[in-house]
Amino acid sequence: MRYNLPPLNALRAFEATGRTGSLSAAARELRVSVGAVSRHVSILEAYFACELFERHHNGVDLTQWGKPLHTAIATAFDTIDAACRDVDTGAARPIRLRTFTSMATDWLTPRLGEFRQSHPDLSLQLKQAFNDISFAVDPLDAAVTAQTIVESGIRQFELFPTLFTPVVTPALKTDTTRNILTGDNPAPLLFTRREIPFWETFYEAIGLPPPVFERGLEFDSLSLTYQAARRGAGVALGLLFFVADDLAAGSLVPASQTCIDVQLPHYLYIRAGRKKHPGTETLTDWIQREAARTNAGLDALFGTVLSTPVKTVMKR
Repeated sequence: MRYNLPPLNALRAFEATGRTGSLSAAARELRVSVGAVSRHVSILEAYFACELFERHHNGVDLTQWGKPLHTAIATAFDTIDAACRDVDTGAARPIRLRTFTSMATDWLTPRLGEFRQSHPDLSLQLKQAFNDISFAVDPLDAAVTAQTIVESGIRQFELFPTLFTPVVTPALKTDTTRNILTGDNPAPLLFTRREIPFWETFYEAIGLPPPVFERGLEFDSLSLTYQAARRGAGVALGLLFFVADDLAAGSLVPASQTCIDVQLPHYLYIRAGRKKHPGTETLTDWIQREAARTNAGLDALFGTVLSTPVKTVMKR
């Protein structure tokens, strides 16, 4: 049967707008501009030659024509979604976990061998996130991020506080020719562009003038700054749970006793309800145990090589 339907993108935009009650919320969910959503809705209204929404300054409401259409379209999308999930479910499919590069490289990957040994029946697909994560858009089962995700059908678990302190090799810290963070011959700063506000926040918290990045080395990822720091190239701003293993092994040491808490926790997010992969709970339990183990190791540093974290707000 050939279906005489309006454009599917217009139907998606209409469904999301009607469900959220907002053009901007629908745009965020669909990862398009508000203007694009508005155009799609207008296309649909022109197709049916009637108004589907009443526009207000703080949102939209479905009209008498929009309400039954939205119910039918939402039901149809639910049916399609359920059918796709039926094809895509089962332990034979990998659990799809997304996180950013440094989390994957510096914390998750070194621990995955133990997960596979403990759960050989489960397969895990780990993908890097280069943009904001959305369960509504991406085919995901779980995600680890400091990003705030507010979507229906998603549960969250706090894993780590976001604690920073500069880290260097023991040899660089004992180099008497350098004052690591200040003076005429400081150690080169190892940084990424996104880290600059965190560096500035740290320097402000300890009462120092703004850092001089022109003398440092810029990298594309946090992981590369840590690799360079391990080889004595300079001082990296250590996100503590990333460098916990280095601190425990002594390959990196704090360059300062001060530690800042920028109050942006890292969370594990998972799908809940009927859309949940059957292995998600197992993965969740394992990640939470590993996070608790990492946090316990870091707690042992406070009061010894690190002072109690200073709560602060990141500079923008």
